[in-house]
Parts: sequence; structure tokens; C-alpha cells
Amino acid sequence: MRQKDRLAALFLALALVLAGCEPVEKQAQEKLNGVLEWVGGKVAGALDKLENAEYEGGPFENNEESARAYLLGQLKEKYGRDFVITGREDLHNYGALAGATYRCEAAPADKPEQVFTALVSQSRYRKVIDDYAIWFYKEEAEAPVLAFCKEFDYVLDQRVSLEMPETSVTWTGEDSLKFFLNNSGAYVKIVLRLEDGKDVDFYAAQIQDFLSRVKELDCDLLLQARAEKTYIYHRELSILKGFDPASIPLEDIREDVEIMMKVGAPRTEEELAEERAKREAEEKANDPDSEVLP
Repeated sequence: MRQKDRLAALFLALALVLAGCEPVEKQAQEKLNGVLEWVGGKVAGALDKLENAEYEGGPFENNEESARAYLLGQLKEKYGRDFVITGREDLHNYGALAGATYRCEAAPADKPEQVFTALVSQSRYRKVIDDYAIWFYKEEAEAPVLAFCKEFDYVLDQRVSLEMPETSVTWTGEDSLKFFLNNSGAYVKIVLRLEDGKDVDFYAAQIQDFLSRVKELDCDLLLQARAEKTYIYHRELSILKGFDPASIPLEDIREDVEIMMKVGAPRTEEELAEERAKREAEEKANDPDSEVLP
């Protein structure tokens, strides 16, 4: 609950308590309620102003032009090359304490097809965080996973992509793929296309068969399966931490498939990351004692 909502609830609770106290004359109670309503409105207004206030001393101004120039400068400093914005810009102000956050899609100026996401903020993320490093390892990481998926006759099609969380760490491609996978949080996302028109038990058996061998891949995975134009399975597999997907019981797989067939597609990793960043910024804006990182 946001701070202003908590205060509003507190004033309401106080009013209800006092309203139930005896003996409190009706006239006095009405006056008290009026005072509480006035104070509550003043507090809520003050909090709204605080939330919409400008952050002082940030590395860029609260507008897209300034944020864009700052982020591109940060990327050039980090990787030693020029970048361009390719789309999906988002600038959001979280108030005087946390400031504005700017997220976008970017790519190297000479390789516009290598699109990645990047983010900077006026407070916490003054050093750019991004997932550009996937382009150093993408082909090497995805090839064995793609070949593995094609070994299963019931997999009609597949999408394979190397993914990673946005980071301030500067990866250059000089490290081995194994070192990168073990230290960056990167994983390979697999989306399997299965036959339409089958029941839960049929899909669960196929997914269990796939999971029984997937440890052969020396990387963490996000496994998804689709049928009937919807997602029927979604599971993160931390193989590099020693987890064996073959140990997942068939009944657990069946239950997951049954639920997924009812609720539909999960949110993407990008949507989850944006939600986490927004939540962290809101918590920071509502906590006056939180530390503003340089």
C-alpha cells in the first residue's frame, strides 16, 4: 500500500473509532470528522506533490531528449562504440526521492539488427544497465539448444533465444561462454510447439520426456510449451545450480499444464523486469529513509 493510502486509511480508522466512543456528542463528532477530512486531504495533496516533484541533482533532466542523450553517452563509455535508439522509449518520474527512469530499445549504430534493452535513472541507475552482452554469445549459446530440440519428433517447431537480466557489468565477449553463463544470470529461453487437440495427460507425458534429457544442455533454461495457440507450460530450470529437471514428478507437470491451459500465456521476462523496476522505484519514492545510490 502506498504511503498516502496508508495515511488515508489511518485517518478513516481513527474517525471510526472515535465515532463509536461514548459519550461523544453528535455535534462534536461532526466537527471532528470535518477536521479529519480536511487534514487527510492536505496530507494526500502533499504526498501527491512529493510524488510528482522533480528530482534535484540528477545526471539528466526529466525529459526524453535529455535522458536519451545521457543513455547513449553511457553506452558509448561502457562499450566504446556508438549506439542509436531503435524504439520503445519510456520515461517515468517517480518523484523527488527516486527521480525519473528512462528505458528504451537500442542497438549499435553500425548493426541496427542487434537490438537490446537499456535503462538509466536519475538516482539508482546512474550507470546504464543493459543486456547488450547477449549478442557476444547468442549464436554459440543457442546452436546446441536448437539442435537438441530437433531431436524430438513431437516438437513441431521451436523458438530458442539467449536472454539475460540487465546489468551494469561490462561484458566484451572475451570470456568463455561457460564463464558468461555461470556469472551473468543468462539463460536460454525455449518455446516448444506441440500438436494441437490433445489432452492434459498427453502433453504432460511429452513434456516429462523432454525434461528427462534436458540436463544434457549446460545452461539454465526457461522452458515454455505451446499448443492450441496458447501456453500450456512454463518453468524456470536452474541446471547450472545442480537442479535435475528429470526429477520433476509427472503429477506436478500435469498440474502445471492443467492450470496453464486455463489461465493462458504468462507475462514475458521483459514485462516482469519492468514491473520489478517500477515496484522498486515506487518503494524508494515512498521511503524517505532509503539511500539514494550515486
